[in-house]
Amino acid sequence: MAEELAIDEAKQLLGLCAAGRLYAIEEWVQAGRSLQVPRGLKKTPLDVAIALGFHSLIELLLRHAPDQHAKNDALHQAVQRRRPELIELAFAHGAEITAVRFVDVLMTGDRPIAALFLEKGADPITDYPFAHAFHELRAKTTLGTYLDLKRQHPELAGKLQEQADMALRQFCQDGNLKWVSLLMWAGADPRSRGPRLEYADDPEMDTTAFHEACTWGHTEILKRLKPDQARDDLGKLLEEAAFFARQETMAYLLSLGANPNDNPCGGSKALEACIRHLSWEDSDRVLHRYGSNYQTPSYKVSRTRDAIRLLVERGAVWKPDPSGLNDVRRVLYKIEPQVTVELVGLLASHNACDNAFLHDFLRKPRMQEHLASCERMMARLGLTLDGRRKSEVKETRPPKPSPYVLASYDREKLYKEVWAEPTQKVAARYGISDVALAKACRQLQIPKPPRGYWAKKAVGQPVPRRPKLLPLELTHCLTSDNGQA
Repeated sequence: MAEELAIDEAKQLLGLCAAGRLYAIEEWVQAGRSLQVPRGLKKTPLDVAIALGFHSLIELLLRHAPDQHAKNDALHQAVQRRRPELIELAFAHGAEITAVRFVDVLMTGDRPIAALFLEKGADPITDYPFAHAFHELRAKTTLGTYLDLKRQHPELAGKLQEQADMALRQFCQDGNLKWVSLLMWAGADPRSRGPRLEYADDPEMDTTAFHEACTWGHTEILKRLKPDQARDDLGKLLEEAAFFARQETMAYLLSLGANPNDNPCGGSKALEACIRHLSWEDSDRVLHRYGSNYQTPSYKVSRTRDAIRLLVERGAVWKPDPSGLNDVRRVLYKIEPQVTVELVGLLASHNACDNAFLHDFLRKPRMQEHLASCERMMARLGLTLDGRRKSEVKETRPPKPSPYVLASYDREKLYKEVWAEPTQKVAARYGISDVALAKACRQLQIPKPPRGYWAKKAVGQPVPRRPKLLPLELTHCLTSDNGQA
């Protein structure tokens, strides 16, 4: 390595270069003086000469470059400035082809420069240079270089094809219809499975262009890719779109003939995926991790609700396995109960699951508690809280209030008391047992708090709302002596 110049000498040399003093610099070299400036200086003689564009001076400095790094740096600068004559000069004086990444060459957008590097032996495969250039530069000249190389070197066609397919997947995620169309024109395959740019070295993240278009809901791009019922698994694509509640994409796939009930059991994987998405649509809950008492408002999952409605209306059938059923319950407990009622109503009205299955889904005590405030909404759907149809449930009437009970209790007052404090305390004031008080409430048709109500209230957990006190039904149990009500 050449000896480093003193600061004053280095500044003198740089001044000669800036002034274009070719002969003075030749004399400097002939005198055996070093061209190596201190590292503390921001520029080198070659930097100044290349910025000046003085071809003869650049050649002189390259011929007498103090080390390989100076030659390689000169090549790098020539590429950045898109100066093919300087690139040739750097190569002629020993600059290494590996000094500049081929992707940086492609990023110049200069087709002749890319061709020059390829002639010198640049590597167009390692680290996916074409895929990165397609995505980052988005210049049609890169497509020209790609097609030229593919024609000239058929032995590289397979590896080059992988890069085009990779870029296509990335553009499908980005939603860039123009470049999806250009890459399809250049021969990119939307059915090939492989990585996207950001997961180039992770096989577990391999995907297809179809998958990305469905996952991100880019319907126009999916149409450009042209999925085919004979060649593609439309049911799987429907499931992928449903997992993120991409309603427009789902509708398009259904119009192509996608089967919503592609599960071997006859159920819909897409419907199961869409219901699971209810837990993800509320991004605030996911990001901020609200406490267990927080219930997502129904409006924050409106997109998923609409997607579920679409599937059910198109004939999707809900048949999850027992573990899947528990997962759905856990999802719905975190959302306002009206959403559960809406889902149940959809399933029941479109016969999307059998009655026994719906009853099994709703019969759990925690689900009963979750829906306690929505009994009237369920009744309007013709259902009981446990999912049975009202027409199938034998009507039961409360026992006839005895004259003693009617005379001993003020119904309105007792209703307020049993919702104000535990039954044992209320019973003690009346001088009776809590069992006797419960019987009186039943005869008087007074709703009581469910089991565990007071324990939960004591620790601040959510409890069901107090139901309204409905008028006492007496027509079936109180009759006069002549048999008339």
